[in-house]
Amino acid sequence: MKTLISWIATVHDYTRNPQNQIIGINEDGPTYNFHNDFYSHDRHIILSSKKGDTPDSYIEKIRTSLVQKYPDRTIDTRYLDISDVIDISQIKSKVEGLLLRECKDDEISIFFSPGTSAMQISWYLIHESGILNTRLFQVRPKNHSKNGKAELLNMHVLKSTIPGGSIIKEESVVNYKEDYIITDSLKPIYNRAEMIAKADQVTTLIYGESGSGKEHLASYIHKNSARNQKPFITLNCSSFTDELLESRLFGYKKGSFTGAAEDRTGLFEEAEGGSIFLDEIGDISPYMQQVLLRVIQEKKILEVGNIKEKKIDVRIIAATNKDLPILCGEGTFRWDLFYRLAVTELTLPPLRNRGMIEKKELIDFFIESKRKLFKRPKKLRLGKDIEQFILNYPFPGNVREMENLIENLYVFNNDIVLQETLPARLLNPTDEFKLDLKTAEKLHIIKVLKIAKNKQQASKLLGCVINTLEKKIKDYEIKTDAFWS
Repeated sequence: MKTLISWIATVHDYTRNPQNQIIGINEDGPTYNFHNDFYSHDRHIILSSKKGDTPDSYIEKIRTSLVQKYPDRTIDTRYLDISDVIDISQIKSKVEGLLLRECKDDEISIFFSPGTSAMQISWYLIHESGILNTRLFQVRPKNHSKNGKAELLNMHVLKSTIPGGSIIKEESVVNYKEDYIITDSLKPIYNRAEMIAKADQVTTLIYGESGSGKEHLASYIHKNSARNQKPFITLNCSSFTDELLESRLFGYKKGSFTGAAEDRTGLFEEAEGGSIFLDEIGDISPYMQQVLLRVIQEKKILEVGNIKEKKIDVRIIAATNKDLPILCGEGTFRWDLFYRLAVTELTLPPLRNRGMIEKKELIDFFIESKRKLFKRPKKLRLGKDIEQFILNYPFPGNVREMENLIENLYVFNNDIVLQETLPARLLNPTDEFKLDLKTAEKLHIIKVLKIAKNKQQASKLLGCVINTLEKKIKDYEIKTDAFWS
């Protein structure tokens, strides 16, 4: 299919009276020029930046006029709900999403001339990315043409060899203070998140242990997307039963179940135009997996107790601390839902894998941020021994546990942190949280003993003679009765 797509030219497509009110259509304007002299397409999609909850008089007038003059032509209108017509990122994201949904297999002619400069730059970026089969055209009006006729100009642009390779980032004049430190190991992940943010129509699945920063990463995607002026809603899916989760996500009608005393809007509807973050998505039941799959596919929700579906425009970002492909292989998670959620994937490493330098950076960052929280004139000071206790601790609760620890230290210390105020788990960690070689060896021997049938097999798996293994079992006081009868 050959599709022509363009913005309306709010100035040049119309005739006006001295009070600047629209009185008619300008048949010498750019849109009419194209249709009069150059149109050879199957359809024309005309874009409006308006929300579409009420008709846009500009776009509806010109569509009606064109349909009347060319009744055999298909002329459609689309409302894109663009809040800022000079926001290149938002414009590009909305238009690119529309083209990917409706025109991905079409031969697309982009009429470059109408629209703001930001809209024209967005056309260029979409064309240059090479994702879609596009050509750029503009019209030279007849009053500027040497031959007295309007001219169609094909804009030749060298396309990128990297699909989606062009991103323009507009920096705000106001400095944005980050509420979270992005350490060296996280920078590549956040760079990928920024690229994902620009691709508005894709879902994202974030892997990471509890407390590793999945919600912040999801928020970062939202803040760097064209949806950043709309809501960012979060929900931990593991905290609810099916009935509560369904009513929380989609809302319910009064009287639909016991306790439903009034109509209640769901989180998807509250997030309209923005993003929703579904944490611990691996914990939802087969029933909720099926419901969520339909929401993603149809972009519609059904309130509990209602029979009429509602359309939604919400970006879904999901997260889990589980290995979803393994769950799919076991039959406890749907492959089709996994593929829908994991269009793009990001993985956050646990804090214990980020190195001492980064742990020190995080400690310093939280000491300063909590100083502001508690309105202290000076930062807490850590002696070398105290700092070493903290650095040696593996933080199974990840960044969240470290943040809570620093907050705890501000509660119990005024200036210098005293050793007796450290939590017992830092001073006397269990074997699971110790980092010394002896403990690591002991835990590894126990692991092998659990999977071996006897000592002989265990010694072979460990690569040592049986006498060495027996000595290690004695030295570490490992009780083998639990492994073999």
